[in-house]
Amino acid sequence: MADTTGRAASATNEIEIKRLSKVFWQGDAAFRALDEVTIGIRSGEFFTLLGPSGCGKTTLLRLIAGFEQPSAGEVIINGRQVAGLGPNARPVNTVFQNYALFPHMTVADNIGFGLRMLGKSAAVVRETTGRMLELVRMEAMAARKPSEISGGQQQRVALARALAPQPRVLLLDEPLSALDLKLRKEMQSELKRLQTETGITFVFVTHDQHEALTMSDRIAVMSGGRILQSGSPADIYNHPAERFVADFIGDTNFLDVEIVAVNGRAADVRLPGGGTRRASLPEGLSPSAGTNVTIVIRPEHASITDEAADFEGTVEDAVFFGTDTHVHLRLPGESRFTLRRQNTGAGAVALPEGSRVGVRVAEGGIQVLRN
Repeated sequence: MADTTGRAASATNEIEIKRLSKVFWQGDAAFRALDEVTIGIRSGEFFTLLGPSGCGKTTLLRLIAGFEQPSAGEVIINGRQVAGLGPNARPVNTVFQNYALFPHMTVADNIGFGLRMLGKSAAVVRETTGRMLELVRMEAMAARKPSEISGGQQQRVALARALAPQPRVLLLDEPLSALDLKLRKEMQSELKRLQTETGITFVFVTHDQHEALTMSDRIAVMSGGRILQSGSPADIYNHPAERFVADFIGDTNFLDVEIVAVNGRAADVRLPGGGTRRASLPEGLSPSAGTNVTIVIRPEHASITDEAADFEGTVEDAVFFGTDTHVHLRLPGESRFTLRRQNTGAGAVALPEGSRVGVRVAEGGIQVLRN
């Protein structure tokens, strides 16, 4: 995959964050927004910082951009230490939530503004602006003002303006948050297309798990100023290492169980009702037999069965969602459990409240958590 500068995506790190901390002071009170964060962001990947408000993701983005300076630690971009340098001295551009377009300029002039500030010739500005308009599919809107185009089109212009100087890194601070749901979904595909076509490293900040899962090559889940887990969307979703990660991304079930035996990176656990099943262990966790742990089972990894059930539950309710039905069960010991049933054929089979059903968990569908 090659970008507009002729660079090729690789497994080398475009950005290296080493033991990065940021402390904000309000009078004598200190607030640690980032706590010794270390992460590598690879060249040419779509990397997402995901977490709730106040987790530190925007602070980390601003430290990469140069809008904030670290209290401790290193920010290295393309092998160069940039901590202490301002935004204009770093090979990055940023797209903000509000797009910050110049209302008195046309779409084309907005896109070419950064190039003119860099002293590029009129020919280079014209050629690059035309290429960016084509990239974001806005050629027909070149002469319009920002007030004459939609919110989604304004976002495309902001992206084109940020991409025009061909930065090594594009930072995106929740740029989809102001759009309605349908347009947000359309722009998710558009952002991923742009990143793939340019090959530029994208660092994307969001609190929306669906955005992160849809677009990212890798995700870092943050909480309390720390990165709790990083990996591919499939790894994060299917193998969460900590309870916060499992709970923040997708719907899930938590059950307290006992370890029966351990075999390398897997363990046999005793499920409600007494049966045992194999569960995967997160890296670095080696519990002993007899230890009580929490396991996670995604609703789509469990099904109702008439035979070979792992455990039984009593139906509390079944909620129809069109493509599937969410079945809420009460297990022995008063635990709650949710599973999803696909609505196929003529419709969903009725499950009366109070009926007793057996539950089978798919192979590989059980994960032990660290805490």
